[in-house]
Amino acid sequence: MLPEEGFESDYIITTYFYRSNSQTDVYEKAKSFAVGQTIGTWVPVPGITNEMKKKYGGKVVSIYDIPPAELTTDVPENTAHIIQIAFPDENFSPQFPMLLTTLLGNDVSTSAQVKLIDVKFSKKFLSAFQGPRFGIDGIYKYFAIERRPIILNMIKPCLGYSPEEGAKIFRDVAMGGVDIIKDDELLADTGYSSIVERVKKYTKAAKEVQSETGHLTRYCVNITDRMDKMVEHARRAADAGAGLLMINFIAAGISALQAISEDKTINIPILVHYASAGSMTESPFTGISTPLLLGKLSRIAGADMCLFSSPYSTYPFLKTRYKQIADNHRLQLGNFLQTMPVIGGGVHPNSAEKIVHDLGREVVLASGGAILGHPSGPVEGAKSMMQAAVALGKGIKLSDLADKKGYESLKISMEKWK
Repeated sequence: MLPEEGFESDYIITTYFYRSNSQTDVYEKAKSFAVGQTIGTWVPVPGITNEMKKKYGGKVVSIYDIPPAELTTDVPENTAHIIQIAFPDENFSPQFPMLLTTLLGNDVSTSAQVKLIDVKFSKKFLSAFQGPRFGIDGIYKYFAIERRPIILNMIKPCLGYSPEEGAKIFRDVAMGGVDIIKDDELLADTGYSSIVERVKKYTKAAKEVQSETGHLTRYCVNITDRMDKMVEHARRAADAGAGLLMINFIAAGISALQAISEDKTINIPILVHYASAGSMTESPFTGISTPLLLGKLSRIAGADMCLFSSPYSTYPFLKTRYKQIADNHRLQLGNFLQTMPVIGGGVHPNSAEKIVHDLGREVVLASGGAILGHPSGPVEGAKSMMQAAVALGKGIKLSDLADKKGYESLKISMEKWK
């Protein structure tokens, strides 16, 4: 994929997939959509001038038919099209709510059943955002570790336990040497487990483990809430010693992520979770693509890390999409730092080896069951994932280590989860 520097103009170019039939005039449909998403509605209205059309109207850039038939006899009854439309930057200013309203919302009477596949942004638009604060290089510097996969564990059960009970689980996993332990996306600030209390209890456990092992496991706390409370949660969590912040950024809103990432009083990395993205992305005919939503937009909004699904889990996620998301995190996009991909879902040593083969060693491997459900217990489960991470970071095949002394836990994992 080519890098995206942004182009010198005052508009963005959107790409949509549109499903239709042979009786539909696709040109007229595209024009109607471009007008309806900008200055017009389903009937002509007074007050629309030529100057308004030129300055604020959407413009159809191109239409590609699938298949690219030339003869009427070759046109199938059901057709598909790629439509590109240019929208003036000035219509929505550099902010996410109005950008998404323009590209995906507004007047259903003039809209089409489309899926937003991609957006090419102008330099002017991109320059209004700060993007990730740390980037991949900054993440490795923050953790003070070598270039290898970073191991993340999420505490299970998902919720229903006190901070004291959670701290015990945290300690067990931290003893195995993992880099990050995070909340499940279902647990944020509750009456029985407040964010600040968890940070205090978990960071205390982390320091105790560090004094015994020399390794510091950082706690990633879920601050998802309404916007005003998220800012408060973020500041209080950082002050209490949290290592990272987690935001369910689709549910909370992309602009909420942007606000937290650009808050100069908050100086720890932000990990975003893709929870609820499926409701917007899974249909092939409507919504928004995962490479755009989880790849480009999360990065523009300031995610230092973004968690999305592995294609090696039970969730039938296309391998192509997971690669495209990671590409959008790491290829040039304006002047933004990179976002670090976090891969979750059925992550164990064998699938970790596949992920590193696909994406390289600079990834976060989010492993839950393979650590907490290890036959020898969570400490050995954590050790097995850390041994895998160190080996994969050095380009060593895991099969070359499994039978060696000291790698018994790794061998058990590799035999249990193929």
